[in-house]
Amino acid sequence: MLGTTGLGVDEETAYLDLVRRGAAAPADLCRRLGRPLPDVQRAIDVLLAEGFVHRTPPPGELIVAVPPELAVDQLVRRQEEEFERIRKAAYRLAAEATRQGGVRRTEELIEIVTGEAAVALAFDRVQRTARAEMRELVAPPYVATAEVNRTQLDRQGAGVTYRVVYDNSALADAVLAASAVSHVRAGEQARIADGLPTKLAIADRELALLPLDWATPAQDAALLVHACSLLDALVALFETVWNRASPLSVTDSDGLKPEEAMSAEDRHLLSLLVAGLTDDAAGTRLGISRRTVARRVQQLMEQTHSRSRLQLGWHARDRGWL
Repeated sequence: MLGTTGLGVDEETAYLDLVRRGAAAPADLCRRLGRPLPDVQRAIDVLLAEGFVHRTPPPGELIVAVPPELAVDQLVRRQEEEFERIRKAAYRLAAEATRQGGVRRTEELIEIVTGEAAVALAFDRVQRTARAEMRELVAPPYVATAEVNRTQLDRQGAGVTYRVVYDNSALADAVLAASAVSHVRAGEQARIADGLPTKLAIADRELALLPLDWATPAQDAALLVHACSLLDALVALFETVWNRASPLSVTDSDGLKPEEAMSAEDRHLLSLLVAGLTDDAAGTRLGISRRTVARRVQQLMEQTHSRSRLQLGWHARDRGWL
């Protein structure tokens, strides 16, 4: 019954007897089990070490069973902590191997990952690789069981920035939208765009996950792309999509909605500048100073990640603001 917890037959027999028949002194437990004292004492020592029983203070010392649900919960937590230590050690070892290995061989630049579980682990690996920033494109088909990304919340708590662009169909998926709200509230920078070309996850400029099997939600095949020209192209793809996307914000009703990226007044100002008016002329038309015109244009450039006024005008037309 409890073999999967790591307990042996003697320990399980002693524990189940204590659960079913109540606490007992070691000698009484020996009689109940029909086992010699040394064997029963070894079983008690193991159960004490694993948190399945505890002793009452002397005199009249008794061995008392910890309730099964509490004992198993404590065991699971210890195992999870051990797995986390092993995982962190593996990541440190992988990072060390990367530093010592220098330039990767061509055949090591791309890994093929197959199987739903393997792809999920690869996504977790990408997120844990990031030290500064994660970039993600979230496009259909969506996994039906999508839920809050615990690894993302942990990485955000460690200072990793998440920039995520959702396909506009994401807001219609109730489960995905609810998880996105949790991520945004935790600090995710979210945007929305029409018709994303692919799913994508990029850790800094070190590692990317690109799905290959576009037809099924299970995402049974994907590529892990290490630092190379293909990864540079994927970063450029993300930045292009990001710059064209509209910011998302959380509503009072715990939903998501696109933000109004440009006010009517700013659209009017930009339309005057696109029409060829100088800052002085546009300011006169709007009743504001030349300095105010320049400041508002600079804010719009920062907001849309534009490097020039020409690019700002292009972004505004592309997003339908003009």
